[in-house]
Amino acid sequence: PGGMMRIGIPAYRLPRKVLDDEINMVKKLGVEIKTNTKVDSLDSLFQQGYQAILVAVGAWEGMKLGVEGENHPNVIDCITFLRGVSLGKPVKLGNRVIVVGGGNAAIDSARTALRLGSKDVTILYRRTRKEMPASEYEVEEALHEGVKIEFLAAPTRVLSKDGAISLEAIRMKLGAPDASGRPRPEPIAGSEFRIDCDAVVAAIGQRPEIPKQFELKTQKGNVLETDAKTLATSRPGVFAAGDVVTGPASVIKAIADGKQAAVSIDKYLGGEGILKVEPIEIIEPTSRHTYRERSVKKEPPEAPAIPPSQRISNFDEVELGLTEEIAIAEGQRCWRCDLEQ
Repeated sequence: PGGMMRIGIPAYRLPRKVLDDEINMVKKLGVEIKTNTKVDSLDSLFQQGYQAILVAVGAWEGMKLGVEGENHPNVIDCITFLRGVSLGKPVKLGNRVIVVGGGNAAIDSARTALRLGSKDVTILYRRTRKEMPASEYEVEEALHEGVKIEFLAAPTRVLSKDGAISLEAIRMKLGAPDASGRPRPEPIAGSEFRIDCDAVVAAIGQRPEIPKQFELKTQKGNVLETDAKTLATSRPGVFAAGDVVTGPASVIKAIADGKQAAVSIDKYLGGEGILKVEPIEIIEPTSRHTYRERSVKKEPPEAPAIPPSQRISNFDEVELGLTEEIAIAEGQRCWRCDLEQ
């Protein structure tokens, strides 16, 4: 259980014990989790007596590079790669690895390759660092660990000879904004170059795989079509949440969608759609001016982490957590906006 959180996010970012603890909390609520259970038909679930279904199958299909030679066995998509590592399967990339892409999956793939023993890991990204969709923190950590990034470059074909491969790429320049609002990368004629490597990891995006027999309407990107408020799909009694609706997004976004879908399902089944939460004790502050008087902006303290030289040989959690001293310092930075009158 855990889906992409267990298989797609490396353990150094999301420790498995933390994930297991969260899943056990769900089980304690009374949720039954059946693994090794393939669902080929939503009709069969209704026939078994279920009155509502939530489709939350994620986005597991890795996007192709769309270049000549990408079917070479040494070219692998990031989801297949990360899934194999998480499941403990033998994954050998070699010493020289090129990761194509600029999102968090590309960063995860590059940092994972280092932990598997690859010595030379390079990310190829067609725009500049400013346009990278990956979290700034993740990019910084990758660079600290020794990952190299080749900006303004895009793959054109994969070449192979005598068992060895190389990636041919072309230099790019930024043009007018595209549909995403970012500058459109345009190839520079005559700027082709080659990088010798042992493996190429394609991390340019994922999309959901929706069985046709589900008979659900999809939109661009093969994501499910849902009502924005209720998350209801095109079939009565069937709802959807997470990456299968939004495309690849964050864990917290998927969790929020799950709660929204739960409310809608409860209402659909005749309930009031009210989530029961434990009451929180609110302590009124003794002063309403102390924080307002602060005029010096304090930068957040740096959280402790395992040194790069020690972390790349294992999958231990990189961040060590806040010490008492740092936690207090963080608390003292708070301006208590909730005290505004």
